Amino acid sequence: MSVSWDNHLRILKNISVNSQSSDDLLIAMQRHIIKIIPALLISLVIGQQDFEKVGTSGAHFLDISPDARVVGMANSVVGTKITDASAVFYNPAALVYMSGSNIFFSKVNWFAGINYISLSGGMKTPIGALAIHMRQLSSGDIIETTVLEQQGTGRSFVWNDLALGVSWAQSLTDRFSFGANLSLIKESVNLYNYEASAWAVDIGTLYITGFNSLKLGMSVRNFGPELDFEQDGKDATFDDYHDGDLLPEPESFRAYHMPLMFQIGISYDFLEDLPNHNLMLAIDAVHPNDSSERLNVGMQYGFMNILFLRGGLYSNHNSASFMGGIGLDLGQITPIANDFRFDMAVSNYGLLGFVKQFTIAMSL
Repeated sequence: MSVSWDNHLRILKNISVNSQSSDDLLIAMQRHIIKIIPALLISLVIGQQDFEKVGTSGAHFLDISPDARVVGMANSVVGTKITDASAVFYNPAALVYMSGSNIFFSKVNWFAGINYISLSGGMKTPIGALAIHMRQLSSGDIIETTVLEQQGTGRSFVWNDLALGVSWAQSLTDRFSFGANLSLIKESVNLYNYEASAWAVDIGTLYITGFNSLKLGMSVRNFGPELDFEQDGKDATFDDYHDGDLLPEPESFRAYHMPLMFQIGISYDFLEDLPNHNLMLAIDAVHPNDSSERLNVGMQYGFMNILFLRGGLYSNHNSASFMGGIGLDLGQITPIANDFRFDMAVSNYGLLGFVKQFTIAMSL
């Protein structure tokens, strides 16, 4: 069983066009999103893997979660109130809850010596919350091999990915916020002068329901045109072989989609009445364009808003399973900044091994 997400996206678009006021828009979107949740949960429970989707998109560095705090909760964060500039990577609507000017830095030691760095900074202004952000992945040196020289040609190349963007978010009511990102996505291979680039848009909403601590969020990320490699301003080509023989004409690369993702999430704090403790449960339902729907479930326990313990599970993911992490918010005990947090997370990717990452965020 599969949910028809194209229909849901068309319905949400029609709601935004036909609503007469912001209150009408808020009520209509709330009602429809609530209808989506049961359908998605049913799809996740009884659905099967969509193997035909695997490998149908590129630029997958955009799927790597940069924030160790979020990773520790299995990326179940779209329905939570993120209070720093890392919100641009998950749900830009949460930027309205930044405390002052904020900077965020992350470094991920990915598989096979691949380095992944993320940086964002934001501030509140009279026209809303504004932010800039950058993500960069570098493969390091990769030995070039060919069909005829399978032990190496003596040359090496580096695969580079880069995303640069700007963000804006605004509170439409005291409970409902909207945000958007505009990003330039670029992939390149230095040895062959291959380059592909395109613009992408992310949008997000966050709704504080008013029912205790329940929050509801939604985001659509990496919406944009296909990427297509060029070489010195022309269509990129490569040598192809058949039965070990070089074909007379070079082959061209196929254009590929970005990893479009629709995500909806809820969160709830079970200990909101206790001043020194909080226990948040967050659940996100995820619909990517290149794999099956999945469910992310995460929990966070906080003590005095200083020490945080986290854990999370992926359901129906093709490689990842369990995540965990720890965090410290030193802003409560140091004059350096209003908020100064340090987070670490460890992710289990089965046969691929474990991934460790660290993040720092500061509000000035």
